[in-house]
Amino acid sequence: MTSDKSPGPAPVPLGKDRTTVLGYPRGDLLTILIGTPLLGLVLGLALPPLARWLSKSPVLPWRDGITFVGSLGRPWQTGVAVGVGLVAGLLLAFTDIDETLKLRLTDAELKAEQHEGTRTVERARVSAVFLDGKELVVLDETSRQVTRGTHKASAATLARAFRAHGYPWRDADPHASLFSRWIPGAPGLPAEAHAVLAARKAALKRKAGEDVRDLGETMQGLGYVVRDEGKDQYWRPLAGEES
Repeated sequence: MTSDKSPGPAPVPLGKDRTTVLGYPRGDLLTILIGTPLLGLVLGLALPPLARWLSKSPVLPWRDGITFVGSLGRPWQTGVAVGVGLVAGLLLAFTDIDETLKLRLTDAELKAEQHEGTRTVERARVSAVFLDGKELVVLDETSRQVTRGTHKASAATLARAFRAHGYPWRDADPHASLFSRWIPGAPGLPAEAHAVLAARKAALKRKAGEDVRDLGETMQGLGYVVRDEGKDQYWRPLAGEES
């Protein structure tokens, strides 16, 4: 795996138009495409004998399911378990790749691809680019989060690429001091915003990623940016809308 402490692989420049592509680092891509399915295959192979060993325990949760898995002794039954493990590993690998932000930078604009969608932002509209934990955040001139997502490249690689194209890379969120922890019904937010944050909290508990993203966009439409820290939601007004 590429360490965040190392510079990581250099961005890939394309042609004379000074285009830089930042995707999944090659080493990490090989690891997840080969390692995750291989791990699933090994787990599938080991599951029946492990289940038979566990079924001897006098205190056994999910006894029926474990006993059933342990009964897979015939070669074709074990093959099914191995196949399921392999498919599960492939699904996990491709899900991780789909969730990862892919970037295409030029001196004029950036294109961010994630969740089968692409968003284009002119460089002149970008007010800040920074890392918030493992997520890359791009703010526009109103401090709206136009792009936010996990990227596998190191911080040094990202900073070098954005600075090379003239984007305002920051070491931290320039608006961090404006965030407040959301407390249901607390003053400072209209009732509509409280309702959206309550719905977003429920979506976070369900791990409904698409709903979480949509409700975050709804908050920005109301004039607020939202971010998560642990199990808590934090909010701030867009630039120029501070009370």
